[in-house]
Amino acid sequence: DICKYLKDILSRKHYKTTIVDCGREAIENVNQTAYDIVLLDLSLPDIEGYKVMVHIKQKNPESIVIIITGFASIDSAIKTLRKGAYDYIRKPFERQKILKTIENALENKRLRNDRKKSEVALRESEERFRNLVENSLIGICIIQDKKIVYKNREQRKILGKLPDSFETNSLEFLHPDDASKVKHFYKGILSGKFQTIETDFRFSPSSKFKEQVDVKWGQCHASTFNYLGKEAILVNMMDITRAKELEYLVMIKHKMASLGRVAAGIAHEIRNPLTGINSYLYTLEDICDEDTFSTEDIEMTKRIAGQIQTASNKIESVIKRVLDFSRPGTPKMVKINLNQSLSEAIKLSSATLRKKGIKIKTSLGDNLPECYGDAHLIEQVILNLINNATQIMSEKDVKKIIKVTSYLENQSLFVRVADSGPGVPVKLTERIFDPFFTTHHDGSGIGLSLAQRIIADHGGTITVGRSEWDGAEFSIELPLEKRIGPR
Repeated sequence: DICKYLKDILSRKHYKTTIVDCGREAIENVNQTAYDIVLLDLSLPDIEGYKVMVHIKQKNPESIVIIITGFASIDSAIKTLRKGAYDYIRKPFERQKILKTIENALENKRLRNDRKKSEVALRESEERFRNLVENSLIGICIIQDKKIVYKNREQRKILGKLPDSFETNSLEFLHPDDASKVKHFYKGILSGKFQTIETDFRFSPSSKFKEQVDVKWGQCHASTFNYLGKEAILVNMMDITRAKELEYLVMIKHKMASLGRVAAGIAHEIRNPLTGINSYLYTLEDICDEDTFSTEDIEMTKRIAGQIQTASNKIESVIKRVLDFSRPGTPKMVKINLNQSLSEAIKLSSATLRKKGIKIKTSLGDNLPECYGDAHLIEQVILNLINNATQIMSEKDVKKIIKVTSYLENQSLFVRVADSGPGVPVKLTERIFDPFFTTHHDGSGIGLSLAQRIIADHGGTITVGRSEWDGAEFSIELPLEKRIGPR
């Protein structure tokens, strides 16, 4: 009678209902259908109502169970509440009471479902944001209480492994010349003097700066913000090494253009008096052939004339090199075997190396793909680097080794020319390629500048660092594809 009564009042409220008379039938229905609400009497003819309720919650946790009980089974009803029942109603019950309880139960379920949907949406939003930040091409890190509390993948890629503590004395990865600038930058943010600040610096992607080829440039922007209820520093960083290299190449090309104009004028002005000097020397030789001078005077005069001629030839040679440097021809870009060019340069210098007691080592990559270039100019660059190493090691009492290496990496061919000489001091690494800069007493300072220009015209780069013997190591990168640098 109670079931029929409930079905009647619920049908009038447009609830779809199912009636069963025993526990086993209830279980069978629950196994087949997920009901929103189950009105369950604890006193069933075959199975204890509590056990049916436990089965319902195990099978369909989202189903709401409302217990109907007599006064004598209140303790059992409370027991079901502890196991997940929504509420209980005492018999006899009023019509409005049962309807109100069902309405409240359905509203509670709706609110619970809405909250779950909101939680899912929030988790998905957080995951999307986390993926955006973690996969950003800009390095992102958060510093709080002088500790790095977060860094994304790109930041880890740029700076490598850093200590969690971020003190000014832990910035050993910085270039010595940029360390004070970055420390001032960091202290300014910490002190609150600046809310946002930007700077660039050189660094080595390791825990300690090293004078090696992997010196990089970073662009850093920092600002203060609130993170988890406390003030923190948000740092955005980009690796601008390639941009700096291109900027440097553009600057060098502007210098070269100016140098070309100046060199042509200087060459013209110097060659005019040189022509006169050489004419006078020929006249002097003709006079010495006459009988008006003693033998000793003639020999001395010829010796002096020879010295003047040597100096004149040297000046002429320098002028030619300057003009060649300031007006180099465009590379004839064809497919070349890089190892063949390296072997040819080594072959040309082998006699000099043997004479100087220098051991040459090679580690040329197997089956390297061909690249576009001017074989003659590449040989010229390698020969120049070998000659420089030979000259510097000849002046020092050191173990004399030159090693030439080639390999393929990231769609570029690399050449390394390393030596066991004294190396290039880090403070000179940025000037070593400047025109007319030299550390040799009789050097012209043109060779490395010309080498850099040739490599740039091939669309590549050349850098200097430390070799495995603490000497100099020049690293050349050449693209596989045809890429002529802007002139």
